[in-house]
Amino acid sequence: MFTSVSPHPVTPAKGLERSGLARLWHQLGPGSRKRHARARVESQWLAALRYQWQQACQHVGLGLMIYTPSGVTVSVPRIARADFGPPVSFTVRLRPGQGAADLTAAVPRLARALGVAGLRVTEREAGWVNVVVVGPGSCLGDGDGDSVFQRSSTHNRPDTPELRIA
Repeated sequence: MFTSVSPHPVTPAKGLERSGLARLWHQLGPGSRKRHARARVESQWLAALRYQWQQACQHVGLGLMIYTPSGVTVSVPRIARADFGPPVSFTVRLRPGQGAADLTAAVPRLARALGVAGLRVTEREAGWVNVVVVGPGSCLGDGDGDSVFQRSSTHNRPDTPELRIA
């Protein structure tokens, strides 16, 4: 990542190496406000998805309690990256010693805890899985109320998701 001159950095598409002037144009040129707003909204969606995933994993027993001098924490599989286009999909890094079969066994309970119709888990490589939300409400903001995220209707802000607690 490069140093940003704007308060909310937006990285260009992966695989494109740009010169300093091209990066500056990407950050401050035409369309930059839309890119910044979209990046901000996607980061809010990712934070909400990570929070809901963490709560669901703790609820279904995929978390491991770790006792430290400062208190007890729960270690759960972490979402590394998410794609919010229909359907919602995300890549999860499993805890050490955990396999894709552990996550697959908990899919019905995870789907209920997340408030979606179903999940499809596919193994990528050792320690990584892809999770895809399937069934009705598998896309963002479709308005039917079954979606993991629902867009709020504020007048002066871009659409931000509201976390629905299952």
